[in-house]
Amino acid sequence: MLHKTSGIVLQTINYSDTSLITKIYTEHFGLQSYIISGARSKKSKTKASLFQPMTIVEMQVISSQQSGLHRISEIANQHPYSEIPYDIIKSSIAIFLNEVLFRALKEEHPDEDLFSFIKNALLILDIKMESCSNFHLSFLVQISKFFGFFPQGTYAPSSEYFDLCEGKFIINVPSHNNFLHPTEASILYQLMNANFEKIQEIKMDSKQRKVLLNSLIFFFQFHIQSFGEIKSVAVLEQVIA
Repeated sequence: MLHKTSGIVLQTINYSDTSLITKIYTEHFGLQSYIISGARSKKSKTKASLFQPMTIVEMQVISSQQSGLHRISEIANQHPYSEIPYDIIKSSIAIFLNEVLFRALKEEHPDEDLFSFIKNALLILDIKMESCSNFHLSFLVQISKFFGFFPQGTYAPSSEYFDLCEGKFIINVPSHNNFLHPTEASILYQLMNANFEKIQEIKMDSKQRKVLLNSLIFFFQFHIQSFGEIKSVAVLEQVIA
């Protein structure tokens, strides 16, 4: 049976001489794996560029009850990017987001609200963000809502530290080293309460941005099993001052 769904490409690998296997986070079916036979052959009507990571696609798919690999009947680029492929900062952010999503999205069950958040975030990054040096931090904070570990509490004189393990603002320095000091905790709280259009109004220097990025990655590693290392961090830190 054919089903229509939107999707966001996360990973594509070559399979056999001419085929591809791609992992796509879909609006209606969650994370799925698809095999595209003959996609790399000269006669193929399906362009391999459609399967670049973070491409937003519209598909007709054929689900298989007997295999973890499904098939795509038709596919098209739903929202061709205007700036992400050509802007070094935006493309570096997109690569980072792709790696985060690939490691965090493990469920086949659909979550249309999560899909909508990711899709809208990518479109905002592409066409609405003139300055986007805080975008990746906001994305990490906001998407944690969907994974069930959004930071809890309020930054205040009575709770000016943030415990990354407990996931909440606290009054005293914890017994471990995985926490944010008041300055960075204050910035985190601002990120929690700002939409994408307002995040560049949040002031931070390159050192604070780096501390927050590495702290948020630890936050994800602590709360998502087998999240692992994010290799694109080094590149992202080089292009964003």
